[in-house]
Amino acid sequence: SGDLRSRAGVNLPGAETDLPAMSTKDKVDIKYGMTKDVDYVAASFVQSASHVKEIRHYMKQCAEELGLDSTYPLPLVISKIESATALRNFDEILEESDGIMVARGDLGVEIPIEKVTNAQKEMIAACNAAGKPVIVATQMLESMAKNPRPTRAEVSDVTNAVYDGADCVMTSGETAKGKYPVETIKMMNEIISSAEKFAVKRPDLANPSYGGKVFAESLESGCIEASIAKASVAAAKKRHAAAIIVLDRKASKLPRFVSAYRPDVPIVTFVSSSKVARQLIIHRGIHPVVGALSGVTFHKRPAIAIKYAKDMGFVNSGDDVVVVGMEDEEDEDCGTMKVTSVP
Repeated sequence: SGDLRSRAGVNLPGAETDLPAMSTKDKVDIKYGMTKDVDYVAASFVQSASHVKEIRHYMKQCAEELGLDSTYPLPLVISKIESATALRNFDEILEESDGIMVARGDLGVEIPIEKVTNAQKEMIAACNAAGKPVIVATQMLESMAKNPRPTRAEVSDVTNAVYDGADCVMTSGETAKGKYPVETIKMMNEIISSAEKFAVKRPDLANPSYGGKVFAESLESGCIEASIAKASVAAAKKRHAAAIIVLDRKASKLPRFVSAYRPDVPIVTFVSSSKVARQLIIHRGIHPVVGALSGVTFHKRPAIAIKYAKDMGFVNSGDDVVVVGMEDEEDEDCGTMKVTSVP
C-alpha cells in the first residue's frame, strides 16, 4: 500500500489496455517540439506497430500545419518498451521504429523483475540484427544520485549493456536531480571505455556476437550500402586503420550500416545538415561532421575529408584510413571504397 499523488504513473501488470498512442498533451508536446527542431520523439508505452505509425503520421501532419519544407527530416521515433504487450509485439514495433529504448523501470513492474535482463538481451540482439540503435535506460548508476561513486553491481550493469551491444546507455535521475551529475557522466564514460577495450581484446568472454556478427547474418545486410559497410569494416580491421571516413551527402543508410558492423575505430561521417548529424549521433561510434564538404565534387571529397579528420585529431600522418561513400551524381546505388594513408 502507499499514498497516491498527482502526476504519478500507474502500472497495471498483465492488463491489456486500449490507451491511444498519444494523449492530448502528447500531441501538444510533439507539435511544440517540432517548432524547436527536436531530433527524437521517445514514445512511452508503445503497444504495437500501429502506435508508431500513428505518431509518425501525426508528425507529418504537424509539419504541414507548421509550413515546414517537404524535405524537412521528421523527428525519429524511439519506441520505449515498457510492457508485456510491447514485448509480445516487439518484432513489429522494431520494424516500424527508428530505434528502441529498453525502459527497464516500468518494464520491471510490468513483467517479473527476474526476467528483465533476459528481455534486455533479446531486444538488444534484435536491434543489432536490424542495424537500429538501442538505448538501455533506468537505474544504471542510480546510487550516484546521492553518492560520488557507484556500486560494483551498477558498474557491472553498464559493462554488460556494452557487451550486449547497446548503442547508448542512459542516465535518468542521476543527472536530472542527483548530487553528482558531472561525476556520473565521467564515471559512465570510464566504464564504457573500459568495457569496449576489453570486448575488443576478449570477445569470447564479452559476447560471441560482439563486433557486428548479428547484423552480418540479417537479411538487410545484403543491400548495397550494407555490403559496402561490411567491406569497409573488414578493410579497417585488416589494415589496422585509424578511422573509417563516410561521405554521406544524401542521408543514406551507409553510416548506420557501418556502425551496425561495430568497427573498433571512429566512424567520421560527413553530412550536409546538422539535423542529420544529431540524428546519427546515437549510433555507436559515429562522429558526424556538418557541412565541411558542401559544394565539393564527389571525387575531391576523400582528400578534403581526410584533412578535416586529421585536423580534428581522429587520424595522424602515416595512418591508414578507409573512405567509403555513395555516388550521387549519376547513380545513387553505386558505392565506392578506398584505403589510403594520411599524408
